[in-house]
Amino acid sequence: MSTGISRDDRAARRVGRGDAYASDPARPLASAARPWWRWLFLVPGLAAVGWGVVGLLGASDRVPLSGWAPWFLGSALLHDVVIAPLVLLGGAVLTRLLPRPARAPIAVGLVVSGMLTLVALPFVLDPGNVPEPGFLPQAYARNLLLLVAGVLAASTVWAVVRTRRAPRG
Repeated sequence: MSTGISRDDRAARRVGRGDAYASDPARPLASAARPWWRWLFLVPGLAAVGWGVVGLLGASDRVPLSGWAPWFLGSALLHDVVIAPLVLLGGAVLTRLLPRPARAPIAVGLVVSGMLTLVALPFVLDPGNVPEPGFLPQAYARNLLLLVAGVLAASTVWAVVRTRRAPRG
């Protein structure tokens, strides 16, 4: 019985039969459901999304959906049109420039730096006049630069160590 999905023999040779976490090129949908513990992450994630949607719709008197919807759609478009292509381009460039052992540490450093920037960017752009008594104004831009510099320095050291320890050949 044919599933309509062609088998990629090159991928099958690369995966090997001993790798329990790799997908089976002959049956990609069936192998995506395995191993069983993947569902331990999916179910709580979907429950959290459902809880958020119920909370958002239940608080429509306090949350202006007309202002929330463009922000939500705009952030999705920003990710898909700007951020994702830049990450792919950066990965392609790094793959060509860096030796294999250095790629993972540099990729981790860049992803962590991106997440730090994403979290801190609203404060860097405009912390505003927040009347909250626990809110302490800081030098957010400087602190973000120091954090990103530290993360990139650590990932660079990690990359150098991995590259030097890697077998030559």
